[in-house]
Amino acid sequence: MRLSARTGAAAAAAALAATLLVAGCSADADSDDAAPEATPTAEETADPEETEEAGPVDVPDVTNLILETAQGNLLRAGLEAEVVDESGAPVTVDDATTFTVTAQDPSEGTLEPGETITLTVAPRG
Repeated sequence: MRLSARTGAAAAAAALAATLLVAGCSADADSDDAAPEATPTAEETADPEETEEAGPVDVPDVTNLILETAQGNLLRAGLEAEVVDESGAPVTVDDATTFTVTAQDPSEGTLEPGETITLTVAPRG
């Protein structure tokens, strides 16, 4: 059986690729004394101006949102959330996707990062 030049070149390229792959894998396995490089944390790679203490943040309107989304929006704004029902009683939330925000206090303005917004919720349905 006679191989054409094209088939021979393809076979040679495949053999070379397999050799390089195996050599690359075995080089990692043989270097036990090489410590893995540490991946920098978000704080280490963040712009210094972004990590400085922020000033007041605008209160986002999260009414009529699913509680999970509302909490995420507040967290991104640097704010905390307290969850209550229509009567003002605290709500224990096992699944934030089962509630809708019907009101919030405060509903507008600015707050300092870390301050709390009270979210009034009702079961979705």
